[in-house]
Amino acid sequence: MNVKMLNKSNNELDKEINEESSSIMTDIVCYLRVANISDYYQEIVRRDLLEMVLSAQDRGESIQSVIGEDYKTFCDEVIENLPKRTRKERILDFCETFFLCAAILGGINLILSKEIINLLGAIISGQPLNFQMPITASSILLFGINIIAAFIFVEIICKTALNPKKEKHLSKPKRFMLGGLAGGGVMAVFIVIAWFGKNTLFTVNMVVYCVVVLGLLAAYKIVKIIE
Repeated sequence: MNVKMLNKSNNELDKEINEESSSIMTDIVCYLRVANISDYYQEIVRRDLLEMVLSAQDRGESIQSVIGEDYKTFCDEVIENLPKRTRKERILDFCETFFLCAAILGGINLILSKEIINLLGAIISGQPLNFQMPITASSILLFGINIIAAFIFVEIICKTALNPKKEKHLSKPKRFMLGGLAGGGVMAVFIVIAWFGKNTLFTVNMVVYCVVVLGLLAAYKIVKIIE
């Protein structure tokens, strides 16, 4: 059974577990997604857990009776005994995420750009059409920041999904430090954008831009098939 079939089968099993177990399983699956094991083994672990939880549920027992109270330790022990991702799998996984994020951000950037609004206005009013779209330093900078932020955000959220609640709350000094770093980082970005952002690096035809975005989506689909 391949990954797609396993995922589909697991999604069906997931609908049968009760609300309490479903919440915990969601956190477990989230944690598994950033584990150093292939998608195939992630789904294998998920299937085994779902079958164990459903069996316990039929006996009137909770998910804790199956995996204990420390979900993170349980998952770490399971992951430790599975084959690690190969270098090829890690590269493909990175490419898959990058292509999808880049395509989504590229599409959003086009839709929200003033150039597309001007083009629609020209079509309605019958004025000459301008398909040229300037690419500024700020747009490239923000694109890069958003891609990096997406990777970091997903990694943090998934890796801490099974942390005990008391560990998820930062102390006041840590919150202050992280808030200061975040604020300083945002301010630095805005300063750079204000200084260099308006400089047009090059222009691109909107049709070509759309082809590039579709190409990124196609690359994402190809990587999914290869995996």
